[in-house]
Amino acid sequence: MDKESHNHRQRMRLKFAKSGFHGFHDYEVLEFLLFFIFPRIDTKDIAKNLLKRFHSFHKVLDATIDEIAEVPGMGTNSAISLKAMRNALHYYFEDRVISKTEKITNISGLVKYLQSAIGGYHNEVLFVIYLNSQNDIVHKEIIAEGTNQNAIAYPRKVVESALKYRSTGVILAHNHPGGNCQPSQEDINLTNEIKKNLNVFEINLMDHIIIGENDYYSFVVNRLI
Repeated sequence: MDKESHNHRQRMRLKFAKSGFHGFHDYEVLEFLLFFIFPRIDTKDIAKNLLKRFHSFHKVLDATIDEIAEVPGMGTNSAISLKAMRNALHYYFEDRVISKTEKITNISGLVKYLQSAIGGYHNEVLFVIYLNSQNDIVHKEIIAEGTNQNAIAYPRKVVESALKYRSTGVILAHNHPGGNCQPSQEDINLTNEIKKNLNVFEINLMDHIIIGENDYYSFVVNRLI
């Protein structure tokens, strides 16, 4: 690495140390992350290639390993490393927001976790969080993955897991890969069916949250539960 590139990296590190990514352009954030993958080469062009291919920062990180690997300057190993950074964000929120030592206390923290956990899937997935009477998380799982049109849902599976983990409350969540987070009639019917099955065992369906590209929809907030 030449002296100019070394000095450029040092300036970016100092800028980050002072104020995080505030004031960074999207390509600069990617360039900074790529420092850790490519310690000896200029990463600005690679960062710009990624944005040119995927059009936005979050779409770069949500792309598959194979898609990232095809970008000029990347390759499979580098794509795996970048994807690991994306998955570390999911791990962070899982540990911090939805751990067994914490409670579900507000929707904003829950939505941030769900955006990280299932927002990047290219197909719809149905994700379920099981809680005890103190709102502690006792279990969480993806119970179904379908096409990008409609998730395949299994109300019986939700009830079975709720009973297995002695849950008193359940939160449903699924993603809409197309971006629009408004519920379909199928989503509403599914929610009602799961709620009906849970009610038999006096288990509360606390919410059903749909994660879109930049927004979310809460069945409770919109009085559908």
